[in-house]
Amino acid sequence: MTTKIYYENPELKKIEATVIHSDKDAAGYFALLDKTCFYPEGGGQPADAGIINNVKVFDVQTVEGEIRHYTEQPLPLGAASLELDWERRWDHMQQHAGQHVLSAVFDDHYNMKTSSFHLGFERVSIDLDTPHITKEQWLDVEKKANEVIQRHIPIQTTWVANEEVSALKLRKPPAVEGPVRLVMIEGVDINACGGTHPLNTADIGMLKLISMEKSKGGTRVYFLCGKRAFHYFQQLIETTDELVRQLNAPIQELNIAASALLQEKAGNEKSIKELNGKLLEAEAATLSPDPDNETIEKVFEDRPIKEVQQLAKLVIANHPKAVLLFVSVHQEEIRFVCARGASATGDMRIPLKELLAMTDGKGGGNAQFGQGGGIFASPIENFFEVFRNSMKNLQG
Repeated sequence: MTTKIYYENPELKKIEATVIHSDKDAAGYFALLDKTCFYPEGGGQPADAGIINNVKVFDVQTVEGEIRHYTEQPLPLGAASLELDWERRWDHMQQHAGQHVLSAVFDDHYNMKTSSFHLGFERVSIDLDTPHITKEQWLDVEKKANEVIQRHIPIQTTWVANEEVSALKLRKPPAVEGPVRLVMIEGVDINACGGTHPLNTADIGMLKLISMEKSKGGTRVYFLCGKRAFHYFQQLIETTDELVRQLNAPIQELNIAASALLQEKAGNEKSIKELNGKLLEAEAATLSPDPDNETIEKVFEDRPIKEVQQLAKLVIANHPKAVLLFVSVHQEEIRFVCARGASATGDMRIPLKELLAMTDGKGGGNAQFGQGGGIFASPIENFFEVFRNSMKNLQG
């Protein structure tokens, strides 16, 4: 059984231990030690990282009751020097302790209970059993959580027998059998938890609510604590400074400047769309069918397929007795648009199917208009020849 030094002293960064077993499983090389300061993943908190005898520890997991330290190479049995990636551990402790405070405030003041906790690489979240959080509640919770943090309340831990739990007012029943580890913040929270935490709330630094979204009938709340929150504010300041420079407006007027810019952009996009429409109409007027077979054929290079489709519809509207094949080529990809006018005969899905068979492609449509594409592996003229032959067969 490995002694869990991370429970005895969560702020211990280095220890001496002994490797008592070394092996390999599906996840890689691992070592078992007589004691460890490395926390294994669990309870929403990621595993610690660091080094053992200068060999990188990339994961720590509890497997079949053993704490397995996964390393980049096998470790020999015997004496071992363990050193945590302290920045990672400290970050995890700040976020985890912040979660205790945040969940307690949501529960005590608004009866919103936490159902799950996730500590990710970039974001931290809790899931609450409520479908809606008002702006007033949001601001009040953040204010109250930071007031708790600033009170420098000790964060204490203790172990109790399972039968003692029922007499305690825990946030939720423990998820383990046997002795239960309690994390206590006096006057704020008492909960069963196996994670690591700093020694007092002030070490959390600060807590910032970031965003929320609907999740499984409840609400997922994203937040950051400590250094993560500080870096988030730093990023906001840098972004704001750049916007002030680019928009040439003071911070207080950034929203007005951004709105004006978006309105201008929307107006420009509308004008461009109208002009493009007129250009397509003008281009469509230049395309006419071969008088011998009422067929219109054209190849486009690196042209958006939606534009080609729109052009095809305009051309067919101008020539109701015509049929057309537009081919769009981009590198090794070829796209087809087959269309016929209202007075022409033939099901466009039939020639399209034959063209797609030449490209191992996919497509679809209806009797009057079809489109699709695949791999460009045959000369262009072959596709037009197949289309003409198909139309001759359809038209008798």
